[in-house]
Amino acid sequence: MFRGIVAWVCVLSGLMGATHSVCEVERTDTQKAKESIEIILASEPTNTTCMLQLANIYLKLGKIAKGFEILVDAYSIDPHNVQNSRIATVLPFALKVTNLKQQAAKTNDKEIWNKLGDGYYEMGIFNEAAQMYKKSIQVDGFQHMIRLKLALSLQKNLQIYTAIEEVQKVLAKEPTHLYANYYMGKFLAYDLKNREEAKIFFSKAKNALIAQKDTFGYLEYTNLLSDITRELGE
Repeated sequence: MFRGIVAWVCVLSGLMGATHSVCEVERTDTQKAKESIEIILASEPTNTTCMLQLANIYLKLGKIAKGFEILVDAYSIDPHNVQNSRIATVLPFALKVTNLKQQAAKTNDKEIWNKLGDGYYEMGIFNEAAQMYKKSIQVDGFQHMIRLKLALSLQKNLQIYTAIEEVQKVLAKEPTHLYANYYMGKFLAYDLKNREEAKIFFSKAKNALIAQKDTFGYLEYTNLLSDITRELGE
């Protein structure tokens, strides 16, 4: 449901209402426009025209969570204005994410944190995805696959050493974990350019995969085996 929204967000226009000129047109200097709008909102906190423009700026800067938060706040004040704005297409996603966050904060349900993490990951918002997975792991630290999703989010966010630390935590508890060995191999081979050490982990991943063959579908098994074999140079 979340997939593809980021690409759309990147081309959003900033043309909103007609209360203040700074809130009406796209500005070449995004930071100055942001600061000007924030000054207006400090004295007019219910100015939804400016709120929509500010939300748009955050979305275009890649700060999706903050953009969603402002958009939902604007919607709570003036639904009609938001629904008829050029940013309205994002509203269903913003409402869904906000609702899930409220549920998660209230219940501290790991499954909801995981759903949020998956949603942010699919949108390519890896810093937010990492934060959601961390909250889930704080509830249940034995979720190995969630910890690996956290590691992938960190790696995508160029935090490779922290990502490796998370994979190592899984391997410390389960040395033969298929995906922990597989991702450790990938991180070492492509992020740290250490192919020799990476092969050790790919070999362990191959053995684990073969041992678990019956738990995989044919295509999933053959594709993963082919990839690992290629990494091993066999």
